[in-house]
Amino acid sequence: MEFKRIKVNNDLTVVGGGMPGICAAIQAARLGLKVALINNRGYLGGNASPECRVNIAGADGAQEFNFYARESGIMEELRLENLYRNPQGNPYLWETVLLDFVMREENISLYLNTNVDEVVTDNQGHIRYVSGSQIGSEQRFEFYSPYFLDDTGDGTVGYLAGAEYRVGREGKSEFGERIAPDEPDDHVLLSTLAWYSKDTGRKSPFVLPEFAKNLDVEKALEYREIPERMPGNTRYEGYRMQWFYEVGYGKDQIRQSEEIMQNHRELVYGIWNHIKNSGKYDSETYDLEYVSSVPGKRESRRLMGDYILTETDIVEQKDFDDAIGYGGWSIDLHALEGFFSKDMTTRHFVLHGVYPIPYRCCYSRNVNNLFVASRCMSASHVAFGSTRVMATLAVLGQSCGAAAYLCKKYQVNPRQIYENHLYELQQLLLRNDQFVIGKKNEDEHDLCRKASVSASSVQRFALETMDYSISLDGTFGFIVPVKESLSQIDLQLQSDTDTEIQYSVYTTKKRQNYGPQVKLFEGSVHVPKSKTFDWISLPIHCSTDTGKVFIWIHKNPDVRMGMCNDEINGLFFLEQQPLNRRTTFCDIDTLEVKKEMWRITNGLPCFRTTPEQSIYGPENLNNGYNRNYGLPNLWLSEPSSENESITIQFEDVKSISQLHLVFDSNLNYLYDNLEIYHNFNVFPTLVNDYTVYFKCESEWEPLISIQDNHQRVNRLTFDPIETSEIRIVFQNTNGAKRYGVYEIRAYS
Repeated sequence: MEFKRIKVNNDLTVVGGGMPGICAAIQAARLGLKVALINNRGYLGGNASPECRVNIAGADGAQEFNFYARESGIMEELRLENLYRNPQGNPYLWETVLLDFVMREENISLYLNTNVDEVVTDNQGHIRYVSGSQIGSEQRFEFYSPYFLDDTGDGTVGYLAGAEYRVGREGKSEFGERIAPDEPDDHVLLSTLAWYSKDTGRKSPFVLPEFAKNLDVEKALEYREIPERMPGNTRYEGYRMQWFYEVGYGKDQIRQSEEIMQNHRELVYGIWNHIKNSGKYDSETYDLEYVSSVPGKRESRRLMGDYILTETDIVEQKDFDDAIGYGGWSIDLHALEGFFSKDMTTRHFVLHGVYPIPYRCCYSRNVNNLFVASRCMSASHVAFGSTRVMATLAVLGQSCGAAAYLCKKYQVNPRQIYENHLYELQQLLLRNDQFVIGKKNEDEHDLCRKASVSASSVQRFALETMDYSISLDGTFGFIVPVKESLSQIDLQLQSDTDTEIQYSVYTTKKRQNYGPQVKLFEGSVHVPKSKTFDWISLPIHCSTDTGKVFIWIHKNPDVRMGMCNDEINGLFFLEQQPLNRRTTFCDIDTLEVKKEMWRITNGLPCFRTTPEQSIYGPENLNNGYNRNYGLPNLWLSEPSSENESITIQFEDVKSISQLHLVFDSNLNYLYDNLEIYHNFNVFPTLVNDYTVYFKCESEWEPLISIQDNHQRVNRLTFDPIETSEIRIVFQNTNGAKRYGVYEIRAYS
């Protein structure tokens, strides 16, 4: 007897239900492909599932100047939906969001608890089908499709198909990577097992199990530290897993996975024994509430594509013609021996900004119908230290889902998309709210591209009403958007003595960057003794094509600066702050541990500029960019309560059945999706209520009204209308004082 074998036919088979696989399946399904999504666990999410409970990190984490770097597209849809339903960050409710998004797509067939362990190829290395058994149902499935995507993390599909792969670290000489070891080896980043505890309100004793007594946790604590809990912090108010609780050094992360899992159990219970029984922690009433049954794995195989991303590509932010995604998380390489290492727990080599990831890293170089969109993507070990985080990989997953659609459309393989259909792929990604660095909307079907756009009001590029003041007793930075050139900036300053302030003006090397990289000007200005705050002009005398300047204001505690309680997209006020001695942040240029970092502070300086910059006009709505890149690229109204509007005037009468609106969801907010409580469930900057009207002869007719919006992108579909003008009237935001809209598209 054997399990019943069932043949399943689809256009795309996605193996792995982590974030890349989910986003790939959803994107492909929305474009019309029939998709099988297969996961070997009972929960979706991979390392972000309720089992592993790793929060989704991305390009906006472990960084200094990666502003407005949060991933858009499907990843943003999922995050915003989770915030709306689950502001408390419950891991199980998060998984219901994932499950809802997958199950609402009629073109996706979901197979949970199904482990793929067989791949059948033809003699050209082309995958014919993959096969796996489903736990509980006693069924074995054969999944046939012209295209496959490996989101297993371990690269299991690629391995079984004979794909070229690597394990371990390359030596310095192979790619000229400064962070790489002198010689290659087979070491990888280790895994972590999730666990947490809860205050039961009563005594909760703990006896160390026999199997954990051989692990010398106390010895490791000579150079490691088990942190205290943090009352009031929803993630750390109880004792819990720390990411550096790692084991598995010197072991095969795949073949010895069960042995590693047992080592994790020993470590978890050994640490818990120390917390409970050492007398050093206030833990008498705390008890273990959850211990995962599976570790969160970081690294194993990496499948090789037509291009291998390297440290140099990431650090220099190399421009790729075939960019389909981006990263920005620091190059984050943990101590080789994990919890038992005497080295720093990790080194976060902080990058200058976000970097493009090429399409050629996302398909196998020798299995011609296999996409790769998880941590097993084509990268060196050092580059992997940055690309491995889930939001970055989710972006690549969505891009591969779109590429699979084009593969079917043209009956070609993934490599041929790179060779012949790359422009169409990138435009398709932009239409689906992906950020492709340096690329703008050139969709010939978008009727708004050639339309004239006007607005009821526009935010002036100035803040002239002072709410409070600060002493310039530190080193400060003021990031200011600049269209082309800036002659001077005026600040409100006051001093009790005649003095001066010194300042330097910088710009960036890349349009996506925000830090001070290229010095343009330096100067000083006299600040006269005065009891009042006066406008003091700082000559700037600079031009830039990167969309911003960084004004570095040097310390002078005798001077106070006028500030306002406001937040405006694209403007940042920062202070250079010292890091504590245990910091893991390192300078990417010197590779030394950083002693200080720039951090955003509350409020903005009162300012005005010469010439006054036109930053927030309605022309941004069809300039081709739907997020901050160089400039803010959004229309921003004056502070208003209701009835601001945008009017789109077409060249002539158009037949329209779709509108795409992209609102401001504050992509600069570092959103943590798990175990962190948020006191809001919709970003205040998002438009809440609005009505769309169309011109019918000489009258405005209502077309559609939206209430209680909580998403960045609204795609409105309706029966075709014939019109030469559309007007969108906004009634409410979700709390912000200004309406912000990045882009409007219209389709027939």
